[in-house]
Amino acid sequence: MKKPIFLLSLAAITLGLGATSLTSAQAATWHQGTPKALRHIWIYNGHGDNKAYITYGKSLSTGNLFALDGASHHYYRLPGYGLKKLKYQSLGDHVYRLSGIQYSPKGSQVQFDGQRLSYKLKLTKNHLHFYKGYRNYDRHAKFATMKTPKGLE
Repeated sequence: MKKPIFLLSLAAITLGLGATSLTSAQAATWHQGTPKALRHIWIYNGHGDNKAYITYGKSLSTGNLFALDGASHHYYRLPGYGLKKLKYQSLGDHVYRLSGIQYSPKGSQVQFDGQRLSYKLKLTKNHLHFYKGYRNYDRHAKFATMKTPKGLE
């Protein structure tokens, strides 16, 4: 009677250890570029004049604030800065860690220009949640927009 209980408990422990060894460290794998679902223009619909955008391409992100045109009362995008040579880790449940090298727009320099920066975000169908900074971006602007005026591009 004691022998079958011992064998059953040994089998359960062996299966438990075997199941835990099957899960590998897939989150440690870095992929070049950005996830395809992330490649889009994302809009931060903040209060007042606190509005921003971020655009993801295959290996580049660009973002900045919107500015208000006083004559038309429409918002336009200011020249962007962001990360180049992007790579990402999938952390599971549509959470990603992105890493890239900071770059600035022509004629200016941002604080961390040339340094590698990383951040974490969660992606859903219509929303992008950043774990730091401006938090929730949507696929569509909830305010009137226009093209950037000539000379500011």
